[in-house]
Amino acid sequence: MNRARPAFVLAAALLLVAGMIPLSASASTIWRFNLYRSGSYVSQDPYYTACTAAAVMTMLNITDLADTGGAGFRWTVFRTKNSPDRSVVRDMTSILWFERTHDTLASGRPGSDAHGWRNALNYYGWGWSAMTDPEMRIYDDRAYGSFDGALKAAVVAIARFHKPVGVLAWAGGHAQIATGYVATGEDPATSDNFVVNGLWLTDPLRSNGIVNRYINWLSLKSGDLTYRFQTYREVDSPLDDPYTVGWRRSSVRSTSSEWYRRWVLIVPIRDGLPEATPTPTPSPTPTPTPTPPADSPPPDPSPSSAPDSTPGSTPSSTPDPLASASSTQDPSASPSPALSAAPSDAPSDAAPSDGPSAAP
Repeated sequence: MNRARPAFVLAAALLLVAGMIPLSASASTIWRFNLYRSGSYVSQDPYYTACTAAAVMTMLNITDLADTGGAGFRWTVFRTKNSPDRSVVRDMTSILWFERTHDTLASGRPGSDAHGWRNALNYYGWGWSAMTDPEMRIYDDRAYGSFDGALKAAVVAIARFHKPVGVLAWAGGHAQIATGYVATGEDPATSDNFVVNGLWLTDPLRSNGIVNRYINWLSLKSGDLTYRFQTYREVDSPLDDPYTVGWRRSSVRSTSSEWYRRWVLIVPIRDGLPEATPTPTPSPTPTPTPTPPADSPPPDPSPSSAPDSTPGSTPSSTPDPLASASSTQDPSASPSPALSAAPSDAPSDAAPSDGPSAAP
């Protein structure tokens, strides 16, 4: 009896195993996307409490270079950390000072928090209304109950709005930036049916050596602490976010606060400023023509009183139609145009000028 050759047996076994693989897994697509642009990076060094301010500049620089800011975007690439010119209010130390005056951090604490980071992104990128009006907010801080839920939200935000995402790293003690992703499944730009393989990260702290570096899922989950994505455990943001409806402490040692023990991101939530809704022009209501009641008898005419023919009586005066006509405007004359103030659409870069020029 002939014995089957080992190679033939191995090939048959491989075909059998291949047939057991689900079609959905074998047909999965890998999606890669990265927004990072050369010339966008701003390191925080030597200002070691300015990670959020450096992240604001890098994120807005990327958005400008990628031309994805949408309606109302006003930032242009800028990388100065501490300008000697006091009129410059968008250098890194000025942004840090702005964050400190618009965050929810306890007084005297170094750096800023997620609200200061979010508010600076919106103000410097799209103006005052984007910071103060939740309906016009471009970036928002979001807290997630699971690691995978947060990673998926980061990928969706990058894929659909083409803007970088802020990552609250080091358990909330540091700012990093996600600029891209690798995902398997359906396209994250149009579907939620995918799994995250990893993210491209950039860290403002130059000594960490993480600039446009790919970090896979396992390393983000349990890798080195310099890039491991952990729950937020800072407890020094006891204040409420004044630009969001409701009252809630931002982060204290309680899960009733907004960020504590959750994975926190700063994510884009819209392409640009929404268009203003035009005020509708009211339509005049037509006046109905009165209808006389049916079967009403005609009025009985009364004889008018006879004119007084007594000599010396003076008849009542009648208005002169020519006198009235003389005060009527000439219809051929062109009316003078009314003056109206033209609103200015140019956003202001001005920020309070009495702040320190260096980070605390």
